[in-house]
Amino acid sequence: MVIGLTMIKVRPGNEKSAYWDLKSRPEVKEVFRLFGEYNFFLVMQAQGISRFNQTLKEIQEEVKVVKTGPVLLTDDSAHDKIDSATADPVPALG
Repeated sequence: MVIGLTMIKVRPGNEKSAYWDLKSRPEVKEVFRLFGEYNFFLVMQAQGISRFNQTLKEIQEEVKVVKTGPVLLTDDSAHDKIDSATADPVPALG
């Protein structure tokens, strides 16, 4: 699994339809509305980098995207390592 984060900007007047289109996609796990240059911040999850890239390409073509921001990809298995590394109990005080 791959988790990806990106921002997108859509054509003016298409924000509402773009939001609902993004929410309906199974690879899009979270959609946050933004103020400023970009309209949305996406948290996506896909089976691999190629599927992630394909989904992003579909979004760019179908949602009237004007611009995408930087994409940050991470392997889902890396989160398991981070979670287990930070799961140590906090020592009791005193």
